[in-house]
Amino acid sequence: MSSRERSTITFQWHSLSEMERVATICAVLWCAPAVVLLEGDLGVGKTALVQAVLKLWGVRGRVKSPTFDLVHIYELTSTTVYHADLYRIRQAEELETLDLPEPLSHQVLLVEWGEWVRDWYPERWDAHLTRDPDGTRVLALRAHGRVPVQRMAEWGETAHANHWD
Repeated sequence: MSSRERSTITFQWHSLSEMERVATICAVLWCAPAVVLLEGDLGVGKTALVQAVLKLWGVRGRVKSPTFDLVHIYELTSTTVYHADLYRIRQAEELETLDLPEPLSHQVLLVEWGEWVRDWYPERWDAHLTRDPDGTRVLALRAHGRVPVQRMAEWGETAHANHWD
């Protein structure tokens, strides 16, 4: 299911139940404060992964991609989660209208097509999703900054102790 290499973990899944197990790990790693930039081709599963994580965090009802709204906000008991989709952004000036959280805030920002804001958030997770020709989904999750790297190391120790890796 996963492999570890310094500040990168790779997960693979073939079914919805396997993806939900990956989402369970992501839900732990991405707890507030966190910024996650999700990248990958159209239809690779960025929104599906976000939906699974939000469900684990207690969001009820339908979670859809904010492709046309650009940002959906979810008020949770312990934090606020911003789910942004920047696919339609064509110029940096367009980002000025979005009310994205400040770096290192006590919130969670999940950004699909987040290349536009990478430089704004040096403390972040880069989540790159791909699909192999056989249909296998692959998530390469890379930690940047002190908190994400620390969380990844702690998860790695737990995963190793529980024989998850």
